[in-house]
Amino acid sequence: MQNTALLIRFGRSASRKYKQAIELAAGFSDFTEAADDGSANTIRLPAAEWFERKREFDELYALVSGWKATSVSLNGEEIRPHEFFWKFNNVVKCVKGYEGAIDKERYCCVSGSFEGWGCKLLDELDRHLSKTASYAMKYWYRFGAFAGEGLWKIDKAYIKDYLKKEADEKNLAFCPLFSLDKAFTIVDGLPDEIDTRGSAYWEVEYREDFEGALIQKQPVGVRHKTVGARGGGRGGSAKLTDGMLKIEADEERTRFIPNVTFEDVGGIDDILGQIRETVELPLKRPDVYRYLGIEPHKGILFYGEPGTGKTLIAKAIANETNAHFIPVSGPELLSKWYGESESNLRDIFEEARELQPSIIFFDEIDSMAQHRSDSDGARVDSRFVNQLLALMDGMESYDNVTVLASTNRPELLDEALLRSGRFDYKIEIKRPDEAGCLRILGIATKNMPLAPGFELKSLVPKLLGSSGADIVFVAKEAAIVALRRSADVGKLIQNAAGAGFRLDGIKVGADDFMRALEQLEANKVRTE
Repeated sequence: MQNTALLIRFGRSASRKYKQAIELAAGFSDFTEAADDGSANTIRLPAAEWFERKREFDELYALVSGWKATSVSLNGEEIRPHEFFWKFNNVVKCVKGYEGAIDKERYCCVSGSFEGWGCKLLDELDRHLSKTASYAMKYWYRFGAFAGEGLWKIDKAYIKDYLKKEADEKNLAFCPLFSLDKAFTIVDGLPDEIDTRGSAYWEVEYREDFEGALIQKQPVGVRHKTVGARGGGRGGSAKLTDGMLKIEADEERTRFIPNVTFEDVGGIDDILGQIRETVELPLKRPDVYRYLGIEPHKGILFYGEPGTGKTLIAKAIANETNAHFIPVSGPELLSKWYGESESNLRDIFEEARELQPSIIFFDEIDSMAQHRSDSDGARVDSRFVNQLLALMDGMESYDNVTVLASTNRPELLDEALLRSGRFDYKIEIKRPDEAGCLRILGIATKNMPLAPGFELKSLVPKLLGSSGADIVFVAKEAAIVALRRSADVGKLIQNAAGAGFRLDGIKVGADDFMRALEQLEANKVRTE
């Protein structure tokens, strides 16, 4: 952890909370109370003490943040507290996660593996090879230049600069576990060049430019060839071990792990422990359950209103447990041809068994597994439910497979699905509270150029009661409103190069968010 110091000043106040603020401030090691000469109350807080006593500091700052004379600086430079503390809180939360992790050796890496740059929060630049050809991520092998036909030189200095910039932006220097030098050592172990000529795994990536009726192909980089797998979007993958690029075995090429973590999901702090105990622990450490002589819950049902993040949570669980993720929806699975739906379902469970640890996720299960009756034996979804019950009853022989499902209407589900050994554990995903709203806003706007002085927390009272999806919509719409206000979109489309227009002139402010809130309300009226 860097030897940094936070300095907070606040003057005397007539507020009835002033006495409480002084009592809290006096608990820190370096506190100077305001004298009669008009000086301010001052706290100098070393990084180590700040890290260990975050709760007390948050309580103090909540009291004094609105007072006129309050200021916060870091190493002599004044900072925007809300933006800084939100990022710092991520570091604190992550370190606490490490302290409670069962497998600490893997905690700081990506997807529970030994990959990554040695930090879960260092994710703007991905060390993995892309799992799909179209996923928009900055991968390490995109940093470079052609040194000849088909020969791509990796620019390691550029990668290091990028990693350092992200580490600075996310305050990772405050983490006692993080080492930028270790990340740089991993960069040094990357290949110096990629030769696509005759390669079975690499190919040149082109951009198509139109000149009149002709299409000109310009080489712009390299990409990893994908190998088709079930689901259409799942491709090959590779792992970097000891500086060498190794293609995984054929079976591994079919694995699919979503690129979503719990840090990407806001408003679930109250149920995160419940999720870890019931889903993550059995997948990561099945030996614990074997020692206790019990079977983990094989079926877990997420229920709650639309837009609360049930699907996102399921993806985050798969990422955190490094589990093969199989998403299932009714239209994909159900078939009018007799026996085909049941066959499709058996194939899914077989795939899960072969690629353990794995998670099968039935999205909106109420669309395919509603109440049955004695007269419904020929119904497609009735036959589907019968097959699903039989497969879940046989899951005791699967060591490391979990079935998750989500629904907005749990009352529609067939009762047999909710009995012991099936979806017998239920977790309600509620709309976010105030802290959850602010957390989701922070996630949705983390790369957004916000206007100076604008505080996200001012939006929370207006968003309270909204779903996570609504909050994300407001953030996106506010950015679009700011774009419309700052530029002629039609001209931008015609002039793709953007000559004469500075993107850094766009700032998203309070008025843009107010317009976005109005649009959210208008959308609700139209759908009612």
